[in-house]
Amino acid sequence: MDPRSASIVAPASSGRVIAAGTAWLAVYVAARWAVALGDLADVARLAAAFMPLFAFYWFVAVVRRELRNADELQRQVQLEALALAFPTSMVVLMTLGLMEIFHGGRLDLPLKDAWVALPMIYGVCLAAVRYRYR
Repeated sequence: MDPRSASIVAPASSGRVIAAGTAWLAVYVAARWAVALGDLADVARLAAAFMPLFAFYWFVAVVRRELRNADELQRQVQLEALALAFPTSMVVLMTLGLMEIFHGGRLDLPLKDAWVALPMIYGVCLAAVRYRYR
């Protein structure tokens, strides 16, 4: 068996997914900046608020295409990482909510940006699953 075929991550597909994810994050940062500007017209700020949706759906399309072309092991790794990341994300969000209640609503966490932690949780779960399959 060729050792390159047993790889958990195909380098070319990883690059496309990372590029799409980076583009999505860049569009989000630009949109967040544009929406926060008070001197833009409301229509422009509203349009900026919806721009990350299109970038996200492009990211999803790239991931879906890469998973379609992936071998069975890569699909299994991605599925297990997702299955681990979902309940982990739920626990993190639940704990943040309980901590906010505990502190009487004075936790002052920027929850509008809490979604950024979810891909990081997925990345940690993916690394754990990859370690298991190495």
